[in-house]
Amino acid sequence: MEHKCPWCGGDLPENASFCPHCAQFTRPRKEAATPIPLRKKALLGLLLLAVLAAVGAGLWLSLSPKSYDGYGEVRYRDYQLLLSQFSDRYVPSPTVSVQGEPEGQYRMPARLFINNSDGQDASQAFLEEVETVSAAFVGQEDSPSPMTCSQPAYNPGVPECPLISLIDYTGKSGTAELVWTFQMKNGDTIYLRQTYEIIPIPVYDYYPEEYPMDTAEELQALIDSIGAQFGNDEAIINLHLPPVTYEEGVTLQDQSLNLYGSTDADGNRTTFTGPVRVLTHYGSITYFYDMDFMGDGSGTGLSGSSSFRATNCTFTGWDTGVFAYGTSWANVIGCTFRYNNIGFRFDSDGAYANHSMFNDNVFMGNDVGVQLDNVPTDVKLNFQGSVFQGNRMSIDNRCSQPTDLSQATLDKRR
Repeated sequence: MEHKCPWCGGDLPENASFCPHCAQFTRPRKEAATPIPLRKKALLGLLLLAVLAAVGAGLWLSLSPKSYDGYGEVRYRDYQLLLSQFSDRYVPSPTVSVQGEPEGQYRMPARLFINNSDGQDASQAFLEEVETVSAAFVGQEDSPSPMTCSQPAYNPGVPECPLISLIDYTGKSGTAELVWTFQMKNGDTIYLRQTYEIIPIPVYDYYPEEYPMDTAEELQALIDSIGAQFGNDEAIINLHLPPVTYEEGVTLQDQSLNLYGSTDADGNRTTFTGPVRVLTHYGSITYFYDMDFMGDGSGTGLSGSSSFRATNCTFTGWDTGVFAYGTSWANVIGCTFRYNNIGFRFDSDGAYANHSMFNDNVFMGNDVGVQLDNVPTDVKLNFQGSVFQGNRMSIDNRCSQPTDLSQATLDKRR
């Protein structure tokens, strides 16, 4: 095939790059691409890397475990987790301030509540997503009496809560932070915190050498004057009673007190032959130690519509030795009940239990040792070490209250 020069029309040799006649270049020219500066290339590369990094970070953040932290309350997805000092499932308690006698030992529950976005109990659904839950105190390295807590668990004494932790402290414990830690099955971690502040309670002791209390009239007047002076539960009042016999009873109404009996060299103990009644504020506890209640076959030795506890006391010859009614919770520990119609009776519709132990008591020769008509909560009453002997009926459990008699001694008349 012949080739002609595009410039002069002369014949071109095959594959010629220029014309031998006019010396013009005969190959078609290509337009050179516009060069991209090196800096612009680097910027484009960095931009691409930034986009990829942002996408990767977003994916990592959306898929990686998360941490949640709050005082008193934490919102986790559709759940509201809160710790409360009381039984209100909607009011968190980021700070708990309580009083304590300097030498006193105390226990109270830290209550966990779990609600959904509608305010309904969501405990079961949430706990199914939990791998582990634990509780511990931090920040009390300088405390002379560090607070301790039990690991969270269900407690029948506080049935409204899925989990509680029992807090043990003294009046000297000071301030510390309680931290609940939830490790979720998806890897998330929830920290739910409370600050506990223990305020020492002032303690006042009344002795027979300083205050008249040899008769029931004098004792009642002293009790009434203390109630008028304090009128609340912001102080610990200890009455140290002489080893005398009070021919009449007394009533505690305005102020919870601790009554300590005594014994003289001849073995005479503080004794009441009249009824003693506890009608103090709800939530307070009146304590009785080391005294005798001697009846004539009628009446009630010790009774209360408010909480009380008797330790190392005797109840003999009453229609009812000890009677808890109203909203009361009562405990008897190391006490002796002899020859009563009913030794110890519970008929209370309260909503709070403060102690499950009824240990080391002796019920002897009563028509009924223990009668349970109504008992606040379904906490199991533990009669560890108690002895039931010679009663017509050891326990008349009319309300089917859970009881633990596995370490009690019962005769065949049970």
